[in-house]
Amino acid sequence: MKGIVMEWTLAHPLHDVDDIVEMADSCFGKEADGILTRDRNVFRKNVTIATTVQLFDKGRELIAVCRYPEMPIDHDKYIGGDLLGYCWFDRGGYTTYSNEEISNAKFHHVDLSLSVRQRVKLINQMIDQHILWANAWGIPVICSTSIRSEHDGFMKIHKKRGFSVNGSYAWVKTADAIKGMT
Repeated sequence: MKGIVMEWTLAHPLHDVDDIVEMADSCFGKEADGILTRDRNVFRKNVTIATTVQLFDKGRELIAVCRYPEMPIDHDKYIGGDLLGYCWFDRGGYTTYSNEEISNAKFHHVDLSLSVRQRVKLINQMIDQHILWANAWGIPVICSTSIRSEHDGFMKIHKKRGFSVNGSYAWVKTADAIKGMT
């Protein structure tokens, strides 16, 4: 991705919801087929609500999108702006054997047409955001999971970042993850 600029921003209810719904359903929806009945309108509603709340309460959930910046090619025409990936993290998770709050990753979705190198870079940037967000809001534990049948690469990235990996679960103390970033 040398030389290619990518921009991360907080997801906005007016500008990002449709692209998030499209990527989630078209690229990753089949992972739930046979288990759940997918409904784009339900997902659209939930993403719209969460991104709207995020405008006013940044500590409740984090939904960020990564796009190529829009570049003017003429005074009224633009190129770029394509959604490369998005991540969604929440808080308020707990185990039955601890009072320590957990921030769970709901989604790490990337455009599967990107090169493996680009996808790994985006996932690492998403993990950075999760660590920094959890640290900023005082959440002591971060957890990331996958329902995908092919999750080994995803978990390998987490393991390299210092997460303890058990099957399709990766978790880490936020303080330890922060130390690993410096």
